Amino acid sequence: MIKITNAAFTVLDPLPARLEQVEALLIGRVDTNRSPLEAAFAHLIANGGKRIRPRLALLIGSLLNADPGPLLCLAAAVEMLHTASLVHDDLVDGGELRRGVETLNARWSAAASVLVGDFAFTQAAQLVLATRCLPAIDLFTECMRRMVGGELTQLARPRGLANREEYFDWIGAKTAALFELAAEAPALLASADNEIVLAARGFGTAIGMAFQIMDDVLDFTGRTSDMGKTTGQDLRQGVLTLPALIHLEAHPNDAGLNALIKREPLPDADLERLVTAIRASGAVAASMNVARAFINNGLDELNHLPAGPELRSLGELAESIINRDK
Repeated sequence: MIKITNAAFTVLDPLPARLEQVEALLIGRVDTNRSPLEAAFAHLIANGGKRIRPRLALLIGSLLNADPGPLLCLAAAVEMLHTASLVHDDLVDGGELRRGVETLNARWSAAASVLVGDFAFTQAAQLVLATRCLPAIDLFTECMRRMVGGELTQLARPRGLANREEYFDWIGAKTAALFELAAEAPALLASADNEIVLAARGFGTAIGMAFQIMDDVLDFTGRTSDMGKTTGQDLRQGVLTLPALIHLEAHPNDAGLNALIKREPLPDADLERLVTAIRASGAVAASMNVARAFINNGLDELNHLPAGPELRSLGELAESIINRDK
């Protein structure tokens, strides 16, 4: 049973306090005494990073005067859905580190990881149902469809990503869709007019695209100790992200990149050469410029939202994505 607080949000109500309420909702969905797997999942939640998506939901919901109880449940649902997707992603990708700790699939069987991910999806669904807002619930299910569909499409492709258009379609589904949910659903909770809903959605889309691009940049430039996961992982798994694709545009005959597009395995030495070459090229800077353009688009969307102190925080949140180092 989900307990919904009726305490009203005010400008003086600090975001950390509201995030603590979201954290309580998340942890309350997991019984650490029921099984070691749930305890491990609770540990993953507790190491939850910056909580950008629930922050986004809380800020927009507060700006638009959404009912605080359902808004808290929505923010928790968004973060639980994100965490569930990470469990399944780590299993599909074979990732062994997430947020600086061992992934579930590094310690448990594949079957156990699937079940924990499924458990998290059901908890996310229960949280969003508690909002009792049908348009937001519909958007939540559409987001899940896009996320899963994007990954299925990528896995089923006879070849790997080969150009920017394919890459943008992929990250739009796997990453930006969740940011769209976090931004648009609070506007639906607030019964905002269509112009406001579209502006909130546009902001979420833009910063979600920028977030994934920066994540892919950091996969080449970050350090494992800072990132909490192995760097260069995407290329080693045969996935060409934006830095690699921009490098390919400048070197269309690169044998290694073309082999990866054909899903042909490369020796470790060739992979190391590619990672080094991409790091040393202008592809990283060019990718960051693309991310900056998306952020600027998102900031433009904020001009269509009503005035309020949360607007500055939303702008700062957007800027933090382009300036992140892990």
